[in-house]
Amino acid sequence: MKTIITTLAFLIGMAVSAQEPEKADSSFKTTPSVSLQMGEDGVEVKGQNEDGSYTDTTRIELKNSYITIVSKSEADKDDDDNDWGDWDDPKYQLTWWNGIDIGVNGILNDDYGLSLSQDPANGMLEPEYGRSRYIALNTAQIKGRIVKDYVGIVTGLTFQIYNWKFSGSDELVFAGDSMGLAPTGVRNVSKNKLRASYIGIPVMLEFNTSLDPDKAFHITAGVVGKVRIGNMYKQKFSLDGNDNKTSLKGDLGLNRWAADATVRIGYKRLTVFGQVGLLPLFDNDNTQDVYPFAVGLFIKT
Repeated sequence: MKTIITTLAFLIGMAVSAQEPEKADSSFKTTPSVSLQMGEDGVEVKGQNEDGSYTDTTRIELKNSYITIVSKSEADKDDDDNDWGDWDDPKYQLTWWNGIDIGVNGILNDDYGLSLSQDPANGMLEPEYGRSRYIALNTAQIKGRIVKDYVGIVTGLTFQIYNWKFSGSDELVFAGDSMGLAPTGVRNVSKNKLRASYIGIPVMLEFNTSLDPDKAFHITAGVVGKVRIGNMYKQKFSLDGNDNKTSLKGDLGLNRWAADATVRIGYKRLTVFGQVGLLPLFDNDNTQDVYPFAVGLFIKT
């Protein structure tokens, strides 16, 4: 195929050269021969002088007009290769959303502090942070550029799972639209966990200090609106020498709708994240207003 195209181009060039057109500017002559080569990036056009050297500018003279083709310089080619913000790049190398969040989650009081009320009538267990783990899958990222890849607006999808694990001395008690605390008594509780899962959509503003992802400091901040898609309260315990486990599903008084304020800060591929709930974790009047939060590392995919 290359040979055919090159031969045709050569014949065209010879035919053009054989003509004696009237030239308005005799200082800019038709290129004696032209070759075409098919490459991975498209068609490459090369003009060749009579002495066999190649020229950066190829001029093809027609009957009443001419075509001028200017070859790219090596610098131009390098710029194309380093265009990190190209929409055709499926990886979005300067967008920090697609990936996995892994960290710990906790619960804040109504003043966004860590101290939780232990009043059995209106309280909330304080989680064990070393055992309370958070994980989220972030996907379907879309970025609208504001200033190249320095500033942009990012959205996508997220699937979040919160796991709050508590000590075995007390337990959550659900009754209708109320939740309270009660001692576990003689049961030897080995697992005492509340889990909630959400699907959400973020709207965030993103900043990068460089167009090279290996040099960029980056920060992304915004809000994630989400809806609860599942929850469970689970216990494992032994009583009279027998192992038992129980689980409660259903509403459990958890707020169906949720929203997080979130921030993600990093350098190169190392990114840390933090988020805190803007709506109470529970939606009934008989439960203390508390807010979920999570912190950890982001793994870019």
